Amino acid sequence: MKIGDFEIEMPDPPLQNPHCIAILKPWINVGNVGKIVLRRLGKLYASERIGKLDRPSKFYDFTRYRPEIRLAGDVRSVRVPNTRVSYARRPGENDLVLLELLEPHAFAEDFNDSVIELIKALGITRYIQIGGMYDSVPHSRELSVTGSARGWEPPAGFGNVRIGKSKYQGPTSMTSQISERIFTDLHLETLSLMVHLPLYLKLDDDFAGSARILKILSELYGFGTILPEVEMGEKQYEQVNPAMIDNPQLKDMVERFERESDTEDADELDVRGGQAPGSSGVSLSPEIEQFLSEIAEGELGSDSDESDSPRE
Repeated sequence: MKIGDFEIEMPDPPLQNPHCIAILKPWINVGNVGKIVLRRLGKLYASERIGKLDRPSKFYDFTRYRPEIRLAGDVRSVRVPNTRVSYARRPGENDLVLLELLEPHAFAEDFNDSVIELIKALGITRYIQIGGMYDSVPHSRELSVTGSARGWEPPAGFGNVRIGKSKYQGPTSMTSQISERIFTDLHLETLSLMVHLPLYLKLDDDFAGSARILKILSELYGFGTILPEVEMGEKQYEQVNPAMIDNPQLKDMVERFERESDTEDADELDVRGGQAPGSSGVSLSPEIEQFLSEIAEGELGSDSDESDSPRE
């Protein structure tokens, strides 16, 4: 069945009051957080693929998002980058639609229109977008998660998420219009969840960030928090502590971020709805600024940031 630019095999029977959980690669998927979360949800609920863009080359430059050759035994195939749609049934509960959005290079308006048509056709009642960003936060504290909710009120104390209206101004993706249109035009509930990751780590796969989002979603969907990502994330971040012993710059930076985090937490207890994590701006010494620049340039051998070529 053609829905906009998607080719979709509609679920039979229809989904029951489905919620959509969406990610956007690579724009707000640092640490591969969104991909890891969707993969875990897919395994938990035995999700099934139902569609993708019919002709992805309309939207994507395949010299930037490279197709990949795959081998399965002696069978050779080419995997083409695409936006993919899956669903998961939850008997007696809200079904889920898992949407892996790949940011378009062209015809973004048509892309957005197609996603909106898909949302309507599947009968989505709530649209949740998850992702990760780098911030001046320490690995030694609970990772901050900020977000916004419109059209509904999350439970009090929900996941220790700082819910509020975003004050961000600056570059964005054309796909940011999708969530806006879902709320203003379709009058559906929306939720955004953004986990803030330590900017000095830049792991290819940040399991601690993924575990943080999964724990929050578990409060909504009741799938429990005994997840492999939790232990994997703890082991990843534990490896930073020995490195701090021989790296005074790193140690000093982490301690600064810890003080800032603790101050924000104290302010949050006094005045609910205060500053968003990282918004106060940590004053860093020139040495630490240089240290961070070297990390970004890969001069210290850290894991690289997510490139234009998405990991599948």
